[in-house]
Amino acid sequence: MMKKSVDCIIRCIFILLVIFGYTFSSINVEAMTVKEGTTLADLRANLKALQKEKKDNENKKKKTESEINANKNNIGQANKEIENANVEISKITEEIEKTNTDINNLKEDTKELLIMYQKLQNENEYISYITGASTMTELVMRKDVVDLLTNANQEKIDKLELQIRNREKMSVQLEKYQVTLNKKIETFNSNIYELGRDLDELVEGAEDIDSEIAGVKELINYYEKVGCKEDEDLVACVNIANNMGWIRPLTKGKITSAFGWRIHPTKGGYKFHNGIDIGGNGEGTKIYSSAAGIVGKITRKSSCGGNMVYIWAYVKGVPYTIVYMHLLNVYVNVGDSVTTSTVIGTVGGGAGTKSYDKCSTGAHLHYGVSKNNHYLKSKSETYTKFTANMIDPPGFPSYGSWFYSR
Repeated sequence: MMKKSVDCIIRCIFILLVIFGYTFSSINVEAMTVKEGTTLADLRANLKALQKEKKDNENKKKKTESEINANKNNIGQANKEIENANVEISKITEEIEKTNTDINNLKEDTKELLIMYQKLQNENEYISYITGASTMTELVMRKDVVDLLTNANQEKIDKLELQIRNREKMSVQLEKYQVTLNKKIETFNSNIYELGRDLDELVEGAEDIDSEIAGVKELINYYEKVGCKEDEDLVACVNIANNMGWIRPLTKGKITSAFGWRIHPTKGGYKFHNGIDIGGNGEGTKIYSSAAGIVGKITRKSSCGGNMVYIWAYVKGVPYTIVYMHLLNVYVNVGDSVTTSTVIGTVGGGAGTKSYDKCSTGAHLHYGVSKNNHYLKSKSETYTKFTANMIDPPGFPSYGSWFYSR
């Protein structure tokens, strides 16, 4: 009876083991299946999209440069008009001064005319001149002569004063026009500044696109050489190892920027940080692969990120793309198999990379993890999926904390 019970228990355990083994195997096979595997055909499509993006970027650069030149020409024209207005204002000022002199002279002439006889002998001379007429007709004529002369002078004075008022209005209008032109110049200069920033971004973008194109071409060449078929999943083609967990990429470090929204340290603005920044190490510190896998892509001297290495790995059957940014040196090549002991490069982001890496304020490693596929970081649908599936890298302490082991 005891023997039968033992046999029954053994058979039950065996059956359970078979069922468990089948289930475990099925789970692993299903987990290892890449739903959105990258193929050579995908790489070629990605290359074509990047080449189109490069062409579009060049067209935008030309358009922006043309707009900058147009604004510069507008500034030149406005400055010329300001100079012309200054000349006109100077002329008007001189004419006003001359007219004022003429008015003063006429006033003096009129005054002298009215009192000329008073000046010659005495204050009654003018009255004597008027009243000394022998006849009424002569009296009227003498008075009319004086009135005619004084009236004529007054008319001249009125006309000259009208000229002064008109010229003063012209001067005010020209000064207002100068203010308007100066405001336009400010606008043109502001346009040039903004367009200049756009142009800088386009130039940097062009460098990044060139780097992306070179990286994709490198990938295509590698997978062609190892014999991958056009529609074959590249991960399956090179047989990436499966990891059971994560290891940190540095032997020590401090989390200087967490995963999530933050103020960008160099570009400003509230932006999402797709990874963590690990500081506390000088440039040249060794960086290790945090999982066994293959080098899927390398970007060199990007204007925002510097030298970057992308490693494709499986952790517990799930595909991940791991990105390391701001590297000073890169010690691996596309297609290399790596383990957690492989030194893939060294920490950069400081003085050694500042000539081209504009998105770093000091030595550190940007470490990012994207789940569910082996992605290519490029400005296409693949990049959108890569970004959408970024996760907070596992196995690290909180923001501001140190770690001292892998």
